[in-house]
Amino acid sequence: MLSQKIIIEKGKNIYYKIRPQLKKKYEPGNYITVEIKSGKFFVGKSPLEAIDKAKRQFPHSQFFMAQVGRAAGILK
Repeated sequence: MLSQKIIIEKGKNIYYKIRPQLKKKYEPGNYITVEIKSGKFFVGKSPLEAIDKAKRQFPHSQFFMAQVGRAAGILK
């Protein structure tokens, strides 16, 4: 299991790389969950929707969560 510090660092790096794309495609207020090992991300209108989508594909991973337009935190 990765430390929270590593999850946040990797998650923020991925988030800021894809942020321009997210801002163009999704409305502010949507949530994004990033699977930090693969870099894949999942978007939902609520935090629960975004994490549910991510957990379906990566049931045992750790995730970074953000809101389109700003960074938020991590989820296990």
